[in-house]
Amino acid sequence: MNLATALAKIGRGPEDCEDLSREEAEALFENLLVEPASKAKLAALFMAMRWKGSTMDELAGFKTAIDRHTRRIAKPNAHARLAVIPTYSPRQRQPNLMPALAIRLAQAGVPVIVHGGLGGGDPLPSFSIFELLGHAPVASLAEAKEALELRNLAIVPVELLCPGLAALLELRGELGSRHIGHLVARLIDPLPGRSLRLICSTDTMTLDRLGGVLLETGEEALLMRATDGEPFANPERRPRITWVRDGEAHVLYDEDPYSGQSASFIEDPDDAAAVARALQDMLEGRRPTPVPLASQLAACIFATGRSRDLAHARAMVAVGYGRHG
Repeated sequence: MNLATALAKIGRGPEDCEDLSREEAEALFENLLVEPASKAKLAALFMAMRWKGSTMDELAGFKTAIDRHTRRIAKPNAHARLAVIPTYSPRQRQPNLMPALAIRLAQAGVPVIVHGGLGGGDPLPSFSIFELLGHAPVASLAEAKEALELRNLAIVPVELLCPGLAALLELRGELGSRHIGHLVARLIDPLPGRSLRLICSTDTMTLDRLGGVLLETGEEALLMRATDGEPFANPERRPRITWVRDGEAHVLYDEDPYSGQSASFIEDPDDAAAVARALQDMLEGRRPTPVPLASQLAACIFATGRSRDLAHARAMVAVGYGRHG
């Protein structure tokens, strides 16, 4: 399906627009990833998709296309699954704790890839925090492989994994908002069959549809409400954390609005250096890990196969396993 035909279906207004079939969505995104299109047409399509919302069939079709265009990485020398963490948010209302999650996972023996980007050359806040913590973004997939072998953690710009998608993300600055490309980016899988993706969304319906796609395909992921668009548990209230695998959903943690530590992080979320210092204190044990983040960390350790069961994973988190390793 070409862009003009898609616009004719979904761009008719809220009452007359039509959803795309799975096959149409796949063909449309395939074309978007390989064929240049004018910014005006892309902007029209992305805004129409935003107003309409994406169905599960559309997301499944988009995923099939992105799977074909995602570059693969070599399997890390680890028994655990590769944790794949997307980061695409330009700003937060509270400090971004995701880098601490990724680093603690790597210290616990879980190989981790964090991928992301904003497009337009704008710096990604989470990448700046990682760099201040000693984990600069890699410049190639070969460097990513080396980083995984040396430290279990690679920070990967999206253009290395999927150049076609990175080109679509360039429109974000001109549109002034995220679009369907940022949603599909959360489904990137550079190691099919050996990965655990952290799939998060601030919108419950979107999260349910993303989960539905993965349940249908039998792939593994942890599903959770995002915090300011980023995949870390809100430090003041734990979201539900669901593990999907082999076509089934398992709730590892129920939602708990009273599990957090109020005002535990007062740093300016836009001050990357201040946030990095706070996270370093947490990583080195001078500052407690918020309970919801500890729960998310345990869920990741268990679901990647790094622990015998969830109780073992909780114990690993409680004693600060690998904190200095």
